[in-house]
Amino acid sequence: MFMSNDVYQLNSKRLRVLWSNPEVIYYIDIDNDRALPEYAPRDEFEHLMAKSELKIIEDPHINISMTFPESGSKSESIQNRAWSAIQDAISAEPDVYLKRYRGKLLTQAMDKSGATKQTIYRWFRRYWQLGMCKNTLNGQYNRCGGLGKTKKIGDKKLGAPRTRTPGDGINVDDNIKAIFRVAIEKCLLNENQYEFDYAYNQVLIAFGVPLPCKPEHLLDVPTERQFRYFYNKEYSPLEITRKRKGEINYQKDFRPVLSSSTTEVSGPGSRYQIDATIADVYLVSADDRNKVIGRPTLYFVVDVFSRAIVGMYVGLENASWVSAMEALSNTVLDKVEYCKQFDIDITKEMWPTVGLPESIIGDRGEILGRHIEVLSKAFNVNIENTPPYRADWKGIVERYFKTVQVKMKPFVEGYVTKEAIGKKRHGKDYRQDSTHTLKEFTQMMIKIVIFYNNEHTLSEYDPDKDKDLPNDLPYNPLDLWEWGIQYRTGRLRRPSPDIVKVNLLPHTEATVTEKGLKLFNCYYTCKEALDWGWFEGNYKGPKKVTVAYDLYSANVIYLRLNDNYATFVTAALAPRSRAYQDLTMWEVWQRNDINAEVAATSKLKTRSGSVNLVNDLETIASHSKASQPVNKALTKSEKVTGIRENKRLERQQERIKKYDNQDKNTQADNVTPLHNGKLSLKSYKLPTRLKDILKSDSDD
Repeated sequence: MFMSNDVYQLNSKRLRVLWSNPEVIYYIDIDNDRALPEYAPRDEFEHLMAKSELKIIEDPHINISMTFPESGSKSESIQNRAWSAIQDAISAEPDVYLKRYRGKLLTQAMDKSGATKQTIYRWFRRYWQLGMCKNTLNGQYNRCGGLGKTKKIGDKKLGAPRTRTPGDGINVDDNIKAIFRVAIEKCLLNENQYEFDYAYNQVLIAFGVPLPCKPEHLLDVPTERQFRYFYNKEYSPLEITRKRKGEINYQKDFRPVLSSSTTEVSGPGSRYQIDATIADVYLVSADDRNKVIGRPTLYFVVDVFSRAIVGMYVGLENASWVSAMEALSNTVLDKVEYCKQFDIDITKEMWPTVGLPESIIGDRGEILGRHIEVLSKAFNVNIENTPPYRADWKGIVERYFKTVQVKMKPFVEGYVTKEAIGKKRHGKDYRQDSTHTLKEFTQMMIKIVIFYNNEHTLSEYDPDKDKDLPNDLPYNPLDLWEWGIQYRTGRLRRPSPDIVKVNLLPHTEATVTEKGLKLFNCYYTCKEALDWGWFEGNYKGPKKVTVAYDLYSANVIYLRLNDNYATFVTAALAPRSRAYQDLTMWEVWQRNDINAEVAATSKLKTRSGSVNLVNDLETIASHSKASQPVNKALTKSEKVTGIRENKRLERQQERIKKYDNQDKNTQADNVTPLHNGKLSLKSYKLPTRLKDILKSDSDD
């Protein structure tokens, strides 16, 4: 309760908690342009909360804190300047919230940045009021002008007129842009690393400058400034570095280092450790237990201070950012609801660890990339990476893997042993003993985690005796967690679980079709898409849309309509895809593979049947042609005369044949056509109804 960055409503005021401890809470009015941090006794806040006068609300400025400036933009430059100026001051908590100390920190920020007092205060307020993260300091130029809109090119030269260089210049149209791109690709975006001047000369030659070139030939050609502007606008520094240095050298020497390592933890949430392992057990498919599906991946997220397991992942994905993000998103989920998914009922007190930490340490390959940047920038989480071959930097979580697997060994079948399969005569193949499905194995893991968090005693816990950890406190993860939440400030954050989950889920593109949004052969729909007319037959908009999908459930996906990390639209499975209801994405992919194999076999069967059909039809057609009389006694006119009468006679014959097949005692030979083309009905014993029909036909 009353965690840093929480927003509360008090009458007409909206307050953001800046810092708290068991005695006092520092806060700021987020709607007052001249507001400064204030403080109040924690008891007063609790009293207001008990009277329902103080209520926690959603962060109204979440869109600002979740929106990043464009790389290389002026907005980013302003953000970096402001962050560099106030970073040291805002980290001096709680001194920066007190007037008698803030003046000194303000002076230091002014000396460091050269900014005025008013500017520093403006940066302070924006940081405190809008979300306490770096993104609150950007220039927010996205609110101004026609961002992203290309100006229409006409006869008039765009931009400011020339003041010194002769001539008027030309506008850069699509043809010139094509020349720019070719020159950039061939001269600048490769490992030859040609200089920019050489690339521009190639542009001039391609544009058709006469050779030998004279100064007057350069009056109405694309300028070097236009070429450089296009280069910087269309190609990011990251892309340029990757192309010019090569992927190998980029990964070795130029890839970004996102964080630095620290060795101290002040309380719960100061640092989490995350790591993965392959579980020592083989599992079977839930659809067909005769199918062995291999060994699952197991992720744990452990709080360093309390040693509590705060998040986990069990699945079939390999150790990667996909599964790592599942584990990290699990840290902010309500564990009661999470356990219900696996038919396990717990109370909130049995697994209360909900929130994001101040820092996360993990393997380099798993916590680099776009999705982990959401934690770093939007939620102000520091990212630390271990060096290669240094698993001891994550010793706590590494040890938990061994402990958990030893605990489950007596109760699982298909447990992996040290004996190599097939290497020993009459050796046992433990894969044949597999009995557990992924859900059943996950249930086991949850039970073990709850046991360790609640009942396990840490025999080798190294307490910090210099601080106020009591000697009589049991070294149990949840006891340490609860004590730390109460007596240590920590940096535990409590963002919206939905926002964290959606942004950390794997992303891909879905196709807009008339049947719905198609993803992995499943169709999804939502009210917003229907209102936008995406599924109409005359829809002319984009056919691809970015979506996030949950590996654990195919029931819904999340539409990402822009780069704002706080906005998304939920789309549910359409009725036409009801066969995929309540399946995981892994099961969807498995079913798609089976369907593809069946379709391939059916295609061969269809093709062979089609070939046979063609042969049969050709045989019938040939027989029909061969049965035609050779001598044509009738003229063309005579042949088509009496079609109606011929049809009537043929119909009567068909009726008689039908009843011949049904009644073997009836003799059709007694019916003799007369010379006038009519049938005699007297000598033929036909059913009364048929006689009436034939007589009616005859009378016609």
